[in-house]
Amino acid sequence: MMPSFPLISLRNTLRTLLWLSIFSALILVCTLVAYIYSAQTSISGKRIINSLGDPVLITFDESQIPHIQAKSSADALFALGYLHASERSWQMEINRRLASGRLSEILGKETLPIDRYMRTLGIKHAAEKQFDRYPLTAKRLLQAYADGVNAGNAQLGWALPVEYFLTGSKPGHWSATDSVSWMLMMALNLGGNMHKELDRLELSQTLSTKQIWEVLPPYDADEPVSNVDFAKLYRDNKVFNSKNQALIPAEELALNEVPGGKDGIGSNNWALSGKLTASGKPLLANDPHLGLSAPALWYFAHLESPELNVIGATLPGIPAVILGRTDRLAWSFTNTNPDVQDLFIEQLDPKNPSLYRGPNGPLAFQVRQEIIDIKGEPLLRFLVKETRHGPVISDSYARAGRAIDTQRFALALRWAALDIENQSVVSLLEMNQAKNLDAFKLALNKNYAPMQNVVMADVDGNIAYRATGAVPRRTLHQGLYGVAPALGWDKQYDWIGYVPLDQLPSSNNPEQGWLATANQKVVAANDPNPLTSDWDIPARYNRIVQLIQARPTHDLASMKTMQADTLSLGSTPLLPLFRTIQSKHPLGAQALQISNHFDADMQANSAAALIFNAWADQLTRKLFSRLAYVFTETYGARNFRSALILQLQDPHSPWCDDPRTPTIESCADASNDAFDRALDLLSKQFGSDPTKWAWGNAHMAISEHHPLGKIKVLGAMFNLKQPFPGDSFSVNIGRLELLRAENPFETKQASSMRAIYDLSNLEQSLFIYQAGQSGWVQSQFYGNMGPLWANNQYLPLQMKPEKITHQLELATKK
Repeated sequence: MMPSFPLISLRNTLRTLLWLSIFSALILVCTLVAYIYSAQTSISGKRIINSLGDPVLITFDESQIPHIQAKSSADALFALGYLHASERSWQMEINRRLASGRLSEILGKETLPIDRYMRTLGIKHAAEKQFDRYPLTAKRLLQAYADGVNAGNAQLGWALPVEYFLTGSKPGHWSATDSVSWMLMMALNLGGNMHKELDRLELSQTLSTKQIWEVLPPYDADEPVSNVDFAKLYRDNKVFNSKNQALIPAEELALNEVPGGKDGIGSNNWALSGKLTASGKPLLANDPHLGLSAPALWYFAHLESPELNVIGATLPGIPAVILGRTDRLAWSFTNTNPDVQDLFIEQLDPKNPSLYRGPNGPLAFQVRQEIIDIKGEPLLRFLVKETRHGPVISDSYARAGRAIDTQRFALALRWAALDIENQSVVSLLEMNQAKNLDAFKLALNKNYAPMQNVVMADVDGNIAYRATGAVPRRTLHQGLYGVAPALGWDKQYDWIGYVPLDQLPSSNNPEQGWLATANQKVVAANDPNPLTSDWDIPARYNRIVQLIQARPTHDLASMKTMQADTLSLGSTPLLPLFRTIQSKHPLGAQALQISNHFDADMQANSAAALIFNAWADQLTRKLFSRLAYVFTETYGARNFRSALILQLQDPHSPWCDDPRTPTIESCADASNDAFDRALDLLSKQFGSDPTKWAWGNAHMAISEHHPLGKIKVLGAMFNLKQPFPGDSFSVNIGRLELLRAENPFETKQASSMRAIYDLSNLEQSLFIYQAGQSGWVQSQFYGNMGPLWANNQYLPLQMKPEKITHQLELATKK
């Protein structure tokens, strides 16, 4: 007979384990309850803050827009910083670390490439030097905002946003120069000509300059801005690396993609004078096209003090309303997209690596040491070198160093935004305080980077346009005109100053009664030289003009309709070829019947829109995949639509021929094959019944959390998704990711917000964006605006809202 004590011991062990499990579960539940109770996801009541000047009252309307009432601008901006930290602490922390190259301290070695690149650019160093030159008044306002951010972070207590627990981190100290740094990051995101230059440099290894202009065509296809044979120039100077260039791993591209350089980063704006409106007063519309994120890029707020009365979209990290209105005027931005970045090929001294070739002999690099702390790894020490043009990026950015022979050459970046004269945040502060349109225009003169198309209107009936910012002066058809990397030792490629402000494009109360920009080519009447060679194709601008001219008068409803428009004029040139397709696919006849009357209107419920976009995608891949890694790594950042339209004008374009086959294919052959391939992919993804396909099922707008949204398990919790209409060229834009994502039709860049301002009664103004005011993932206001945004619905943008839901008082003593 077995002894009983082992059985008793086992029972006791199981009982102990059971009680431990119950106890652990209770602790977990209690911790979660305590966290939910303590987390300040919706602040109200009264807070005592010793660093505040005078008490500030903040009321919140039904859209959760805070209305800040303060006795001074400094206190108003302190309160804005407090709210930014309270609502968007993690977003600000990750942005601060991104700008200063300190992500790896909390995220580990995976983010080391982006940290090293940011340290090389020297964003934080430039911000500190620029801030030193700021007027004392602006410095004080920036410091007041920074004090508010730090006070807001301090009041969060232990129950921080969950991202801090997942990364084992805490909010860091926000400084006044961190705000200047974030303004520079916006300039970096909106200025990406450097990437086009790298495209042309890498293509020069295998293509002639003529062929490069065929795949990266100039805005005016028959007239490049530069006549230099740059491909031959590089070969003659033996610039290239003779070894085979390795692909950059897809995961590195996804995790450490440097800002800027994407086609379609821009916006729409337009203003109608009273002669075109039902009210007899102007209407103004704006929808900036930026990366979708969760939480959203924007945070709406109303600031009121003796010097301020302004409401609109703020950027957490910057102490100002970026886009919005006062009680007398409204303004809007689009990206002018000027060429403010030039790459220079610097020749190294073969005998002394601390020297490089200058116009008149050897020059010494300026060198500084950078140290990056890496979570779980030894720290990294490295040297950043600078030439007379700017920082050497080929040591830190894989693409920049891949094509050239780095034993003999380096690539340096000249970028206007790094200039010590840059005082763009001062411009924003003064814009917010402007009492009339003339004062607002004067404030615009201090904007340096990013360069913007500003369309304005006021209650007196005026509409106006200004291109504002610093752009290098270039002479048409002389030198490289910034289209490709220049030889650093040749003075003819150096910048010789900036275009004077009075020569930048502008307009006041035009006779036609309207103004519009959509990143199309803008040229001042007294300065025929274009600001860049890489304007976006004018599809959105042309459609906006069509819609303006389609009605004798407009009102708020027609402005909404224009912002919702999904007709793609970047796709209509492909329709003649699309309508001649002959398919051998089993679903071909049915798919062609569905698409028979397709007019390039990219509605979310359209099966034809999905079929067309899948075909256009496959046709683009057929024509340009021979560009090898230059295509596979950039298709998505580049849409190649201009090149596709250009080549299809010739039915027998050599780009339509598949070099891997013995026969010579025409563009019709390539089109038919692309269609059948598209149907293969669509049937696998969406089933074998094309009548049940819909563009919105594939074209999902994804607002991605940074950086946790890239982790599948966490992405399901933090990311926001909405079926979305439009495409990369419609007014209601949803730029396709193409080879940048598993689903080529998803969009991560669209209208980041929409606003309409009615100058007959500014309290009737409207806004919407794709997420919500809160950055707390557990909050009901984290993504509540998404469905409204996806369906082109709006919320009121009122200084005097009809209803207040709660309030917060910031006091200096009990």
